[in-house]
Amino acid sequence: MPRVPGAVALAALLLGVAGPASATTTVAGRDPARDVLSRGVTDDGKPHHPEPAQRVGDIVRLTATYGSELVVTTKVRQLSSRDDQDFSWLLRTSEDRFTWFADYTLPAGRDRGIFVLIDPVANEPDCGSVRLDRAARTVTLIIPADCLGSPAWVRVAHGVRVYSPTKEYADDAQRAGDVRNSGWRFGPELGA
Repeated sequence: MPRVPGAVALAALLLGVAGPASATTTVAGRDPARDVLSRGVTDDGKPHHPEPAQRVGDIVRLTATYGSELVVTTKVRQLSSRDDQDFSWLLRTSEDRFTWFADYTLPAGRDRGIFVLIDPVANEPDCGSVRLDRAARTVTLIIPADCLGSPAWVRVAHGVRVYSPTKEYADDAQRAGDVRNSGWRFGPELGA
């Protein structure tokens, strides 16, 4: 009796146990330029005053991809080093009841910021990163899928806040001309 079919059967069994490679899904969308809103730095309400001339922090495109990594790239009209900037992401996953939080604070005059990733139970796993590219005007969040618990799907909400001495400017990547106190708007499920 030949052993080759047995070896082929064993290989097929092992490949079946390992499972197929995860599929990658991508969502891309444009956010209207000139839809930044502001408020005074001491105001309690949400940003509501239109600031069409504000270029720093004005999101124009968001691309999110989920496969072996979650990669979220945000393009803005201007990525100057003049003002303090805060890029924040909320992540919902199929595995978690509560949201993940990621934040990249970029102080004025600096080329490197401070990144923090907080899971739904307030741990700070050391497994994500942010890539800043001033020339391309992009900020990219990268988190390995296994850091998130390899969920079946991920939903992303994202926005930018810019701080000058007298004003706070804000732009939601997935909501044109509106910013909510309840947080950024979530996009569709990636990976479902």
